Amino acid sequence: MSPSYTSPIRRKRDGRFKIDLDPSVRNVLASLADQFAPVLRSGDDVTRRLYPPAYVGDEHADEERAYRDLVDNVLADHHRQVLATLASTAHAKTVDRDELEDWLGAIGTVRLVLGTRLDVSEEMVPPPSSDPDAPLFRVYEVLGALQELIVEAVAADLPDGGVDPITGLPA
Repeated sequence: MSPSYTSPIRRKRDGRFKIDLDPSVRNVLASLADQFAPVLRSGDDVTRRLYPPAYVGDEHADEERAYRDLVDNVLADHHRQVLATLASTAHAKTVDRDELEDWLGAIGTVRLVLGTRLDVSEEMVPPPSSDPDAPLFRVYEVLGALQELIVEAVAADLPDGGVDPITGLPA
């Protein structure tokens, strides 16, 4: 008989989600949320994936500028809001669905910046422990695992428990 696994993120009967994470993980989450908030509008190249272009090429410069005027502040506000939620709830024992979805957004924001900083690609091999980027890459991986746990917890509320009825895989 194989050992059972209980996810550290579980929906409770009252609709809230129990978060059972190690205090060190919670500290990292709160710290990352606080550290990344000022980076959002820094103009630093590592934030480029947070503000993807709608139009590429000099011939579309006016359209791109209009698009930037329309969406950049909305995107920045969204990133700030989800990071603030993560910072304020990182040590909470339970969160509601909106807060958990903000965790998902905040972790995605941090992973986009870290992935850009690390130049992550599908073919990338994790750096050796002697590499100065190894600890940062490990944080990137842990955040990815946490994202997956959150998606699974939220998907469990979907019809069929978030499982595709044809493939049997998570939807």
